[in-house]
Amino acid sequence: MFHQIAVVGCGLIGGSVALALREAWPACRLIAIDRAPVVEAARRLGVVDDGGEDLALASGAELIVLAAPVRQNIALLQELVTRVQGSAVVHDVGSTKRAIVDAARALPQRLRFVGGHPLAGAATDGVEAARADLFRGRPWILTPSPECDPADVDRVTSLASAVGALPRTMDPVAHDRLMAYLSHLPQLAVSALMQVVGERTGSEGLSLAGTGLRDTTRLASSPPGTWRDVTATNPEALGVAIDELTAALQRLKADLAVGDDLQRIFDDAAKWKRTLDESGTGGRGRGES
Repeated sequence: MFHQIAVVGCGLIGGSVALALREAWPACRLIAIDRAPVVEAARRLGVVDDGGEDLALASGAELIVLAAPVRQNIALLQELVTRVQGSAVVHDVGSTKRAIVDAARALPQRLRFVGGHPLAGAATDGVEAARADLFRGRPWILTPSPECDPADVDRVTSLASAVGALPRTMDPVAHDRLMAYLSHLPQLAVSALMQVVGERTGSEGLSLAGTGLRDTTRLASSPPGTWRDVTATNPEALGVAIDELTAALQRLKADLAVGDDLQRIFDDAAKWKRTLDESGTGGRGRGES
């Protein structure tokens, strides 16, 4: 499908994309664009064939995958215009979509953008943690704009299928609204919970914690830099989600002595947790957005 692919940002996700493509399309030449130590590690581990720090190395690639943090991906769009020669499909794998899809409308016709978001993650970051099977059986959401050429969407869909993912198409705004509830709100809620509990109990108190707190706060070690980009590019939908969670907590607070709202919320929570478990899409890794 592609003879040469450039991956800009060769961390966990970008590195896993490259490894999975190497397995699926062994004849494809893979180029990493990142800081020199990252590119050297990617070469040493057999993730890519070549690479470097200069974005111009993506010239000649038929597909350019933007796998840097979200706001960096948006900034890279303009750099592609001046640094990369020739035509290519540009596909990002960031966890918010509306902002980058809007920004991509300014690209020239030779750089044809198709947004995307593979729903996958792992407990550790970096190219050393990259896995060829990271996307296997996981959703890979595509968010093409009306301007996208259907043939380009088909090519990116083929890429997602080739690495074992389950591609589906979604409107960028609908994607961001959904991820605000499924991913972004849980991360902020867990981090806030761990901060409050830690500040109020200290190390001595935490030594008494059981598995409930440990299991609930698994996401609390996620890197803040990644999440600053996520929240900055999805403030409206995430703000609504935070308001709704805050309202639910306020209902619980007002009902502590009686427990009627507690009963309703717990019953509903148990019902939706069963639905989540039956869906087979739980168990996402730390830091996944």
